[in-house]
Amino acid sequence: MPVPAARLLLLFVWLSLAGWGHYARAQSPATDSLRRILAHTPADSARVLLLLELGRTYRASQPDSTMYLAQEAWQLSRRLNFDKGRGRAQGMIGMVLRERGELPQAYANQSIALQLSRQSHDLEGEAYNLNCLGNISLDLRQYPQAIRYYRASEGLYRRLHRLPWVAGTLTNLGSCYEKLNQLDSALALQQRAERLLAQNLRPRLAVALALRNMGMVQARLGHYPEAFAYYRRALHETQATNDLRNRAMAHYHMALLFEQLHQPDSSLLHARDALHQAQAVSYRLTVMDAGALLARLYKARHRPDSAFYYQSLAGVARDSLFGPEKFRQLELLAFTEQQQQLRQRAAQEQQTASYQRAGLLSLLGVVLTVALVLGWANRRQRRANRLLNERNAQIEAQRNALDEALTEVRAIQTQLVAAEKWAFVGELSAGIANELQNPLAFMRKFADVSVGLLNHDGTAQPEGLEQQILDGLKQNLHEISAHGQRASAIIADMLAHARPGPRQPVPTDLNALVAENLRLAYQGAPAQEITPAVELETHFDPAVGTVAAVPQELGRALLNLFANAFYAVRQHQHTSGPGFQPQVSVQTRRVGEWIEVEIYDNGFGIAASVAERVFQPFFTTKPAGDGTGLGLSLAYDIITKGHQGTLTVETQEGKFTRFTVRLPG
Repeated sequence: MPVPAARLLLLFVWLSLAGWGHYARAQSPATDSLRRILAHTPADSARVLLLLELGRTYRASQPDSTMYLAQEAWQLSRRLNFDKGRGRAQGMIGMVLRERGELPQAYANQSIALQLSRQSHDLEGEAYNLNCLGNISLDLRQYPQAIRYYRASEGLYRRLHRLPWVAGTLTNLGSCYEKLNQLDSALALQQRAERLLAQNLRPRLAVALALRNMGMVQARLGHYPEAFAYYRRALHETQATNDLRNRAMAHYHMALLFEQLHQPDSSLLHARDALHQAQAVSYRLTVMDAGALLARLYKARHRPDSAFYYQSLAGVARDSLFGPEKFRQLELLAFTEQQQQLRQRAAQEQQTASYQRAGLLSLLGVVLTVALVLGWANRRQRRANRLLNERNAQIEAQRNALDEALTEVRAIQTQLVAAEKWAFVGELSAGIANELQNPLAFMRKFADVSVGLLNHDGTAQPEGLEQQILDGLKQNLHEISAHGQRASAIIADMLAHARPGPRQPVPTDLNALVAENLRLAYQGAPAQEITPAVELETHFDPAVGTVAAVPQELGRALLNLFANAFYAVRQHQHTSGPGFQPQVSVQTRRVGEWIEVEIYDNGFGIAASVAERVFQPFFTTKPAGDGTGLGLSLAYDIITKGHQGTLTVETQEGKFTRFTVRLPG
């Protein structure tokens, strides 16, 4: 519907003063002016645009009002058949839904808005819709897809010479690269956005967004004073525009930084502000993040009730954003969009075929020509039916694949929840193990000191019952010290087993590493108990050379295997007597692209029924009191996970055991 010239002039003047653009502003004095103009505007396309502009002024402080005005603009646009206004209203509805955390509905609305903008050739509306789709992808952690949307939006805004909105897309791109840990690219993009906004401060909401994003990059780079300065400038901007959403996010990132700098009081203050501001505008993403942060802070203060309350808030927000139902809706939306595209292509092909048939039928003049044309049309119809059947089969196959993928996603989600629970248990166990070391050390020291006091150095030795009592006390103290030492060994092995992955591998002389750890194991074995001594045979292949390894970690694994071999032959010697000759053989060799280290001993071997379990944590074939059951498990993890090798065992009960380590050459 055409807009009267006087009304268009009035609208243009007001929009120039107010800073028309797709980036919404918070409620401002311009709101009242807009409402007065709207009261005298009839139901035409100019009223649609005024409704949308009025909705933008409420976005950052009263999103419900924005939603109401956008819906009213959509209804009026539909009655007027004003596709441009309908597309922009649909985009504004999608924007509010996204900020409420209704990501599937927001995605659906923005997809429809994008189609309407393209149909009406509204480049500015299309650029806005693409930017909003990028925001939804960013919320879903789909950063490559978000980058594609932002790049497309940036290109359109550049064509339209909308430099402030170009800056908005640049700062969003910077956020994506910051999440991808590409901090140099993120910093360069944020600096470009900051320079563009310095030339033109409208829209002001983009300024707060860019300042907050620059603070996040500076914090990641370790520039903490600069990060705080940007966050405070962002808060100042939100005060000027009553922008509760960006204010909430700025408070949250300041709280994170204070937590990182071990300033819990300041972190708690800003986290509370972030939560309250986010709740005021129903911004669930920040409600989730701020709630989780508050839960951590109150847990550290030993206030479990408050920690549980905020963790519950965060959990509700997380489920509303990323729950299985939301992912299912998004998958269904993507599938529906794909089906719609297939149907459109099929309809276009059918329409083309219909036009061709109509044109041929119009040329029929004689019976022979009619017969020929009908035969040709019949063949075309059969071909179209065949193609349609093939496409239907493809759609069915895609639907089945989607169902399988959805089932797999649900299974993975269940596994992730279980893994997170076990990770928490592991962290708790590691903390308990560390705390147990101090009382155990005190117990052993106390036992040793007590034994020294009972020895009565330089004094007459008691006799009779008193001496028996003292001997019994000494024996008990020795037992306490021994069991305390064993408990400490178990805790040390547990901590070693839970230690994070290995450090950076370096070229390592494997023969030298094997020889050194074999020497340590041999010297550490109680050889005085073995008669005759262990017959040690070694063969180091010079072709082995160097391998990429973490020497400390790999050495620990080899030392464990050598110590087990000496222990096995010692136990066999105790049982078999002097006629038994204990033997341990260690050799290295290169086999193609692999390096092998073989450790052989003629001990008791391992029963076939338990041989497959020797690498499991806390499984041991040693008697109670000997070993912790973590040595072979730790060696297995170091070799297979830390060095991408293999560790296998070959054994025969009562005769021998052979461990073979294979490492990439």
